[in-house]
Amino acid sequence: MRDLQGIDSLLLKELKLCSAKEYNFLPRETGLNLMESTSPEIHSGVSAKCRDNKVEELWSLTSFFGYRTQTFVQAVNLLDRFLTIMKPKHVPCIGVCCLHIAAKMVEEESNVAPTHELIRISQSRFTVSDLSRMEKIISEKLCVDPNVVTALTFLHLYHSAIASLLAER
Repeated sequence: MRDLQGIDSLLLKELKLCSAKEYNFLPRETGLNLMESTSPEIHSGVSAKCRDNKVEELWSLTSFFGYRTQTFVQAVNLLDRFLTIMKPKHVPCIGVCCLHIAAKMVEEESNVAPTHELIRISQSRFTVSDLSRMEKIISEKLCVDPNVVTALTFLHLYHSAIASLLAER
């Protein structure tokens, strides 16, 4: 029989570690507030509606290519973090680029769609070189880390803890 105290202490240790790292991977709150509260006529950034449309597109592309949920979550995390620190002008390219970066970090190399195929399926009007340039910009501006801490990270931790506790019963 497993030691329930060991499970609790392991979960607590992992939660503390993730909580400490989480701040590094959160979008800037001021940028999110500006995105939500300002009308597009006044704000030169991206509106919440535009951001939401881009997230829906990312979900569609994730589903089409058969990527994992973690890829989608990581792409949205990159998108939100980038949109809150920059005044982007090329949102379609940024969204597809965030998905491409996330797929390269999360998916098996053989499952990552070729760049030209990703651009074609997304029905975007930019080139492979545009996507490569944007990928470089995003990577320079953000801490691109395959071990990013997101809400999904915490859900996985809680799920593991509950599954372990239920297995004991």
